[in-house]
Amino acid sequence: MNHKEIAKQLRSRRFKTYPNGGTARSQAFAMIQDLTRILEIVKDHEDVPPWVIMKLSEAKSAVDSASNYISYQSQKGS
Repeated sequence: MNHKEIAKQLRSRRFKTYPNGGTARSQAFAMIQDLTRILEIVKDHEDVPPWVIMKLSEAKSAVDSASNYISYQSQKGS
């Protein structure tokens, strides 16, 4: 088997989808609840530890990636 066939097989196995939209929705809802709690507690000019800012930035980046993927796939499927 040549490298192009192997690469094709790896790509086809890499991104499998599963019927777990309910899981994605429940995780998104849990994140909304956590973010709402943060918004209620942390005030605009309050000091926040740098690691908290880092974690929120990482989470935003991950959610942006998932949102972009879902948006792309929904438009592609239309």
